[in-house]
Formats: sequence, structure tokens, C-alpha cells
Amino acid sequence: MPRRGNNLERVKLQNIESIKDIIYKYGPISRTEIAEMLHLTPPTITTNVANLIQQGIVYECENTPIEEKNRTLGRRRILIDFIPDAQYVIGVECGYFGMLICLVNIRCKVVVEQKYEDKMDDYEKTMDVVAEHIKELLKEKHIPEDKVAGIGIAFPGFVDQRNEILRYGAINKWKDKYVIKDLEARTGFPCVMENNARCCAIGEEMCIDKLRPDTFAYFLVSRGLACPTVIRNRLHIGETTGAGEAGHMVVDPHGPVCPTCGNRGCLEGISSEQSIRHRCSQAVKSGIPTLLNEICIEPNNPQIEEILKAQFCADRVVCTIMEDAGTYLGIGFANIINFMNPPLVIMDGRIFQHEQNKKRLLEVTHNNLLLLDMEEVDIEFVPFNKFRAARGAAALAIKKFVLQEGR
Repeated sequence: MPRRGNNLERVKLQNIESIKDIIYKYGPISRTEIAEMLHLTPPTITTNVANLIQQGIVYECENTPIEEKNRTLGRRRILIDFIPDAQYVIGVECGYFGMLICLVNIRCKVVVEQKYEDKMDDYEKTMDVVAEHIKELLKEKHIPEDKVAGIGIAFPGFVDQRNEILRYGAINKWKDKYVIKDLEARTGFPCVMENNARCCAIGEEMCIDKLRPDTFAYFLVSRGLACPTVIRNRLHIGETTGAGEAGHMVVDPHGPVCPTCGNRGCLEGISSEQSIRHRCSQAVKSGIPTLLNEICIEPNNPQIEEILKAQFCADRVVCTIMEDAGTYLGIGFANIINFMNPPLVIMDGRIFQHEQNKKRLLEVTHNNLLLLDMEEVDIEFVPFNKFRAARGAAALAIKKFVLQEGR
């Protein structure tokens, strides 16, 4: 039977984390409003907020100019908010777009973000290089190490949270490496690691100015394909931390072999950037007339930007390939909506820079929805940003090391 003291400490920890969550999401906010939202007593709020002020991470402020203008006679409200520059975190992505590192304050405002061209084949050397780049950025921006709360790391691949290893990913030589332990040893900062798509979802929850619903899905079409979900403000990782791998939903049992898992007809094997590039490459090699021969630097190895350019030029071969990809994306997307019924789905991917790809996706989705109209699900396309996962990794570090006391 758990000791009463242990239960009391757990309740105290839950209270302080809940208070920080509310301040982070809704701040500036008054103590009274925090108490009402959390159903906690005013003395509990007062004591915990006083501790946070003493720690130097939140501060008291008065009404915003708009609130002050509309204020009636009476005592001014004292509001609580995080001090943006009280601490900083670092986000790192090692993946398809190279090594991307960003430094942000605890309100997710970017101080600096940088892309590095270092090769990542040698794991030990890459860990050394990442640590060096982090120290260089901190020195360049005059950020003392004692103000760094932690580091978040994003990888395209399957991250085993329980054992803190990368099971597989874009960099095969990193399989089963203890990335967290190794980077902590080199930097001296606490680290947390997550899949890149999940980091994007966390970043979308925490790093934008508008409030998101507490439940939403994040549909990412990149070299791979995934759809992580946030449910009641918590990232859903599943029993074995493998939730969100929508790319391996079978949408055509007789389809092509998936290069990642080896099954036939996976959504990722038909509609991901990698599969689109593969089909375009096959078309070029087969001698079919296509503008890819003129547009691409290496026609046998077309890049997604070049493929989109050919689509904008109405190339028949590319348009057919993109229409097929959009059709299967719509089927998979409808499956996700039918299964989850989320209030919001955020769509991210370079292919959505072309309006026709958005249109095809939405048409097929609409035709495959059950008992739902498109108007009942908010679908938002976000502009492509190569630093999105790195920023999301930084947001993950804020969540773990600032809001959740490192748990």
C-alpha cells in the first residue's frame, strides 16, 4: 500500500504541473481564473504561484492595454505569465533535410535556427558535432548554460521511448543507439527524443499564437508518412510507443511493395514523397515523354520540388502520378477521420503547395466519409517549413523540462 506521504507529494507535483500548463496555455491569467479552471483552492494557487515567481520563471503583470481600456472602476487585476527569456531550450532534427538546430526561449520564440551540412553516417562523430554546434550557438547568442532547460531531438523513424533508443529511421547506422544518454554526456543538458512527426504535432500545440482544440491529428506527408494525435492535450504514443504510423495503413492489398516495411499497398509506399519520386524516376527511365527530362538536374533522380514544378507546368505524366497519390491519400485520410473523428486535422507536406493536390485529397476524403460532412472536421493546411520538427523538438523539451518537472 502506498504511503500517504508519497500520495501527498504526487498530488503536489500534479498541482504545480497543472498550474504551469494553464499559465502556459492561457497566460497572462489571474490567480482566480487558474483556481476556477483547475478546481483548486485559492490558497493552493497562491502558494504555488509564489514558488514559481521565486524560481524566476513566471512574473506578475497588469492588464493588457485592451483590458485596461475596458476596465470598470475597482482594483486592477494582477495577472501571471511566463517570463519568456527566463530559460531556453534547444531543438535538433537529424533527418531528411540534414542537421537542423534551433534555439528558442520558453515561449517558443526562435532566437536562432541553423542548418548544417555535416554528414551523419558516423554516429559517434555526429554526436560530437551536434554538441559542438549547440555550444557554438549558445556562445554566439550569449546564453549562459545555466539558463538552458534541456534539448529535444527529433528523428524520422520509430523512437522507442521506454528504452530511449531509435529502433529504425532515416539513418540506418543509428539503429538501437542510446541517443539521449550519449548527447547528455556530451552537452551536460537533459535530453528527450521523439519521432519527427510527433514533434511537429507538439510544436503545433505549443508554438503558435492561436489556441488549438485539446484533441487533434497531425497528418504529415514527407519522405515517409505519419499521423500522430494529441488527445486531451497529451500526445498519444500507444502501448509500445508505435501509435501514429498511418503510413503503414494498407490501402491497396495488390499495391507496390513498401520500401520501409515490405508489405504491399501501404499508404507510404504509394503516396509519400519517396514513392512519388520513385514513380517519376521509373517514368523517366522508361522513356515516356515528360518535362522532368528538362526540369530536373538529374532526371533519373527527380526531387520533389522539381516534380511539383513539372506539375505546375501541367506535365501529363507527373499529373497522373500526383492524382494517384492524392486518391490514396484521401482514402487513408478518410479512414483516419472515420476512426478518430477529430475536431481538427492539420495537414503538412510540400506536395500541398499545389492546389490541385489539396483539391484531390479533399474530394476523395469527402466521398469516403461515413456519417460526417467535411464541415464537421476542421482541416487546416500549414505552409511547409523545414525547421518545423526541430521547433517541435524544442517544444517537447519545454513540455518535459519546464512544464513537467523532467518527468
